Amino acid sequence: MLESYVTPLLMSYVNKYIKNLKPTDLQLSLWGGDVVLSKLDLKLDVLEQELKLPFTFMSGHIHELRIHVPWTKLGSEPVVITINTMECILKLRDGAQDDHESGSSSTSRSVSDSSKAVAKPRRLQQAAPSDPDLPPGYVQSLIRRVVNNVNIVVNNLILKYVEDDIVLSVNITSAECYTVDDMWDRAFMDITAPELVLRKVINFADCTVCLDKRNASGKIEFYQDPLLYKCSFRTRLHFTYDNINSKIPSVIKIQTMVESLKLSITDQQLPMFIRILQLIIALYYGEIGGHKQGDGEEGTGHPLGFLSCDLTGLDVDMENQGTSQYPSTDLYMQSGSSDEADQGWVSWAWSFVPAIVGTEEKSEDDLYQQRETGGTPNSQQQHTHKDPIVSIGFYCTKASVTFKLTETQSESTYYSPQKVKSREVLCLEQQGITIEVLMMGEPFFNCQIGFVGCRALCLKSIMGVRDFEENMNRSEEDAVFFVCGDSLNSKGMTYLTNSLFDYRSPENNGVRAEFILDASNHKETYTEIAGMQRFGAFYMDYLYTMESSSGKGPQDFSAPSMEEVVPTIQETSVKRLVVGPLDVRLHSSAVHRILKMVTCAMDHEYEPYCKPQRATPEVISSLEEFIPTRLTCLTLLQVSVTFSMAEFNLLHTLMPVIMGRKAAQGPVNTPVFQQVRPLPSVQFQVERVNVEHSVPMYAPELVSAVSGLSQPSDNLLHHCYAHVYLKVFGFQAGMTCHDSTGSFLPLIPIIPSFSTALYGKLIQMPSYWSKRSSVPITEFIFELPHFTVQATRAQTLLLEVICQSWTHSMINGNPVTLSESLLSEVYKARGVKSLGPSPTLEGSVQNLELKFCSRATMKCASGTVGAVKVCARTPGVCSCGMKEKLVPLIQGPSDTKELHISRWLNEIRKPESLLAPDLLAFSVLVPQQGDDCRNSGAVLLVSVQGIAVNVDPVFCTWLLYQPHRGSSRQQQQVCNPLSFPLAKRREDEVSIGSTPLAKQPSNQASDYASSPVKTKTVTESRPLSVPMKVMLDTAPAESWTTSDERMKELIAQVWDAVKRLTLQLEVQSCCVFLPNDSLPSPSTIICGDIPGTVRSWYHNQASMPGTLVVCLPQISVLSAGHKYMEPIQELPFVVSRPILEEGKFSHYSKTVTSAALSMLPLKLTTQCF
Repeated sequence: MLESYVTPLLMSYVNKYIKNLKPTDLQLSLWGGDVVLSKLDLKLDVLEQELKLPFTFMSGHIHELRIHVPWTKLGSEPVVITINTMECILKLRDGAQDDHESGSSSTSRSVSDSSKAVAKPRRLQQAAPSDPDLPPGYVQSLIRRVVNNVNIVVNNLILKYVEDDIVLSVNITSAECYTVDDMWDRAFMDITAPELVLRKVINFADCTVCLDKRNASGKIEFYQDPLLYKCSFRTRLHFTYDNINSKIPSVIKIQTMVESLKLSITDQQLPMFIRILQLIIALYYGEIGGHKQGDGEEGTGHPLGFLSCDLTGLDVDMENQGTSQYPSTDLYMQSGSSDEADQGWVSWAWSFVPAIVGTEEKSEDDLYQQRETGGTPNSQQQHTHKDPIVSIGFYCTKASVTFKLTETQSESTYYSPQKVKSREVLCLEQQGITIEVLMMGEPFFNCQIGFVGCRALCLKSIMGVRDFEENMNRSEEDAVFFVCGDSLNSKGMTYLTNSLFDYRSPENNGVRAEFILDASNHKETYTEIAGMQRFGAFYMDYLYTMESSSGKGPQDFSAPSMEEVVPTIQETSVKRLVVGPLDVRLHSSAVHRILKMVTCAMDHEYEPYCKPQRATPEVISSLEEFIPTRLTCLTLLQVSVTFSMAEFNLLHTLMPVIMGRKAAQGPVNTPVFQQVRPLPSVQFQVERVNVEHSVPMYAPELVSAVSGLSQPSDNLLHHCYAHVYLKVFGFQAGMTCHDSTGSFLPLIPIIPSFSTALYGKLIQMPSYWSKRSSVPITEFIFELPHFTVQATRAQTLLLEVICQSWTHSMINGNPVTLSESLLSEVYKARGVKSLGPSPTLEGSVQNLELKFCSRATMKCASGTVGAVKVCARTPGVCSCGMKEKLVPLIQGPSDTKELHISRWLNEIRKPESLLAPDLLAFSVLVPQQGDDCRNSGAVLLVSVQGIAVNVDPVFCTWLLYQPHRGSSRQQQQVCNPLSFPLAKRREDEVSIGSTPLAKQPSNQASDYASSPVKTKTVTESRPLSVPMKVMLDTAPAESWTTSDERMKELIAQVWDAVKRLTLQLEVQSCCVFLPNDSLPSPSTIICGDIPGTVRSWYHNQASMPGTLVVCLPQISVLSAGHKYMEPIQELPFVVSRPILEEGKFSHYSKTVTSAALSMLPLKLTTQCF
């Protein structure tokens, strides 16, 4: 009878996970075709042992379980298992809980183990009867067809996770899993040649995710808005087998598709949501302990996970290897020692692959095969199996994340409960989201994430400022402040490439898919160019590989023999991130919303997840061969950041919270938002940014081991640091303006394009190195080949106005004025020429290199500046057709040794060569405060080459520029229809004593940071008013006694530092030219050569303006007893100090060249002094 084969199979699953079941009643009900079981309790200990999660089950119930078996049509209709209302509550497992459970639940676990031991003979006994009319091959084929077509329906699935004050609940109204055909339609299918494929579909309906906060008693006072509300999605499963008798598929693809995903996060949910993300990351990296192993079983692996060779299947008991062709779920999970959980979440997740694809089914078939044939499978196949390839994907067409701020509102009556009202402030929208995971056993894991397009926009109001309310009539372009990538209309459906939802994929065309499982080939195939072509906005590729030091590839991890030496496992982790064309617009509305989200995210008291371990001496010796690291590479392409002038400023309520302080309490006012157009802005553009960040994979264990060594090797010390490489290409900055049409004017360059590089390293866990004064804590190297800044005086004044608009509420509170003439001068319309064109000041720095090193006892730095040039560009007069003039102002280095003598005018001097010494070279050492460095002082070594300065009248013209007198406007005013419109506020809006808006109560702990201050505006006829915030924060004036005491203390500290200072100063002569008229550089002279310009005017011009030449002396200062050192020293450096008398201050100074005055031109017969 078929019942004798199918019934034990179904009973084994039900009886294994459900308590208090009578097998006889279950068996009789199954034979009737339908089983209905109500109010069932799950065996929590069995679930924990099977799942081996880092969580523990607090409760688990099934309200109703239905099983329908069509005995008469078992070969053509599926078995249907229906679960109505299943609820499970989990919490994070900790060490104390493990100890408690090991004692309290030992009885239940032992009973469960004994019941499992008894269940196996029972299953053998129940399966003993055989029907001669049913051949063994037919039985196996029928059971395989039954299991492959089982339909599972779950109605009202409730999962809850609790931790601290977090309550995360997932409610799925309906979920159904069934078998489909090659068109993904419901069908009764079987695995047949030559395709050897099984397809399934899981439909999820109305998935709701809630995240709430509970109080100390465990109750939820206010229910927050759901994170996800009634979202439906579908999942496709595709299993590929090597042959028809394979029990485990060779390729497993599980991919989910969501058309629309709308997430909602409130200010209270944000820190809890971040906590959940940190939990997931900690689980992946193995920072949280997993399931506790059986009693009496101790971990034998190394504390460092990368040295452990307890891979899947290596430590399996040899006696149990002959029971099946592939290890069962229990045996598979016992392959590692008790510290298997230290290997991270990948090991845990991978252990479920046999259970997901039907390991128990295989065990049952083997059971019948053994009974029929009387033999056992070949044990050699246990070693030759290959881990299946698992591909998991998540795809979403459109998604949005909306951030909300909550407020509590009380009802009219006293006893009425408070209600929570949320207000949308920020929305992040994405298009074409892809998350793909590919793994094959533990040795290979790859995760790719990509976005086609992404943008962020402001919603409604923030901190009482109604800047984007519906009645403001703001355009959508004004609300969007972050745009990245393309849209689906232009990009297409590239995010679904090679997925089960792509009709062009190999699986949907009857072809086996090929996977790249080699690190080198993977890097060559999945480049940043390929990622940007597929997505466009964001692409991340994370690759983790594990290889044996014996030379075996990632797929060859067979169990070593007893004589073989256990190889060292080499792990590599590389994460590459690419961000496509990016446009960020930081105006007042965007900045305040972002900072508000930051303050909300910081409002928590959660402890970090961490589980450091110490390494043994045997492990330390193995570290010399290979130390695994995590490498992160970030690439930014075509980045544009626009920083606009603040239309309102409430940063004084947000920055103290971000900096770890509390904001000042007191009544505050709310500003009334008024749009400013045109809005001046500063724009930064970067062609490409490359960032590489490398950290040791197991920093706590590595640092604790290496810091205990007396003389660690350079290789070990190198890997105890976090290394950062930053390269910036094509960085430039300029000024623009957001006009009334919503577009930006062409960029006015302020900083021309340049490139730079930065390298830094930071010791991991500095507390371990506090007593190792010879080990550097931090090191930085900065290189800047060329840097230029150019601006008119009007542009610098406007830059100052933009900066003050963001800082005035935290400095003096004075409202920022904006002149119409200043805007007209900076943003000149095309074709409009100004009456008096202002000169442009241009400064450049070449070959700048800075180094910094920090130790426990000192900090030191050194650097060089190759050359500095400053010149002024004066626009030519259009009527005479003159070109712009170049007037050099500062030149360094310059040969100023004989400039005080008149004969240098008649000499022919070559221009400064590229091999000239650096203008500035210095090294500085500052000891840290401590008992061991109390008697040591700072060291300063400086060398400055000659500098030529031309105090040209054009510089005074640039410096004394003032915008034309005219109407000025306040920062908070709007525009009228004129060119630069103005609008004045009513008198009651600018008064200091205006009535503040009523502050609404809030249940947010950090709500004191969301109480805005009403910014004030003034008119020209009224004096400047001081905002209320400044008046409230003004502290009483300190007494003269306190000020004198502080001044005396400061002078004493400075004098004490100067007495212990070791100084070596070399300053070459500085020559200053003061002409009474402008001296532009001729076209035949190298740009910026001041002596050459003066000489050219002296010889070639008919009338040279009178020039006063001041040559300052060459100065050399050397501390007494100090031996001369090169100004550039390798960091860190040590200076031998002479023994001086206590309190004695002694420096030796020498003046090589005296100061001299001379007048030019010498051709004139009369000179005026």
